[in-house]
Amino acid sequence: MKRSLTRATLIGLLVVICAWSGSAQTKVYRGSIGNSHIQMRLNFNGNDVSGTYAYDSVGQDLNLTGRLNNGTLELTEVSGKQKTGKFVCRKPLSDSIDSECTWSKMDGTRESMVTLAEQHFAFANGIQLTPKTIVNRRTGVSVSYPQISSSGPLPAGAQAFNRLILALAQKKIGEFEPVDGKGVFDTNYNILFGTNELISVEMMEYYDGGGAHPNNSFWSVTYDLKGNKELKFEDLFKPDGDYNSAIAKYVVADIDKRARAVEEEDARQSGRKPEPREGPLLDTDQLNELSGWGITPAGLIVYFDFPHVIAFFDKTTVPYSVVQPFLKTDGPVAKAILQP
Repeated sequence: MKRSLTRATLIGLLVVICAWSGSAQTKVYRGSIGNSHIQMRLNFNGNDVSGTYAYDSVGQDLNLTGRLNNGTLELTEVSGKQKTGKFVCRKPLSDSIDSECTWSKMDGTRESMVTLAEQHFAFANGIQLTPKTIVNRRTGVSVSYPQISSSGPLPAGAQAFNRLILALAQKKIGEFEPVDGKGVFDTNYNILFGTNELISVEMMEYYDGGGAHPNNSFWSVTYDLKGNKELKFEDLFKPDGDYNSAIAKYVVADIDKRARAVEEEDARQSGRKPEPREGPLLDTDQLNELSGWGITPAGLIVYFDFPHVIAFFDKTTVPYSVVQPFLKTDGPVAKAILQP
């Protein structure tokens, strides 16, 4: 059966559609400069780029202006009339391995690593998202989480989502028990999908409590704002469909593909030939249960809690074409993204 984007999604995900068109477009990114969480809005018009960004903990916009030069993005930060810093991303921001972004003062000092991930949301009728923070410097806690706000009365589903995401963040903080009373507990978020009807959020957690080694993990929330309920993974699918096998088969193949790409890139940078590898990195029998999931415009994101040595592959985007035969025709994905 032929499927197409719904009218609501065509309107609500205008940012994403503009990105496909290649015309002038605006994109929103979240990420960090060093240990500080940021949100950035960039306007692309050919090779000219302008925009703003703000630290979550401050909330005051700093202006940006720059250009794309042969794949390299260079942005100058301006505060008032002063040039106060610069961003350089040597690879496209969409690079699946590393866009190699840094921030520094104009003279190149105080250089810090930058991460940026595109956000996929477009709310209407005065609804918007605001970053909120929980910071405790004494214990090493720095958490950013999203809250929905409105220029008018806030719908019940949005209020419930706000309470849920805050409660979950507070619960995670409460479970943080560093060895000597201080460590590092850092959590930032990405909006995987957001409209007035549905929101899917990825939370990225870094935990160093003084143990053998630090831990990176993900947790996620997908909430039906219109129906006012948190969604479960099985809510997406028809009963008795073997969607887990289809997902597992894709995940194993995709991880193997990405592992080879990482090895080839590492070999290229080291000036050597890629190391040969017999067989895939792992097989379907080695996949444990999902540790989380989310909805994006391109497909479902599934999360696994892999051992530390392969934790880089903890999340995989599974295209909708892989799971489409198993999706409920009146389920959340069909309503938000696909329609008969």
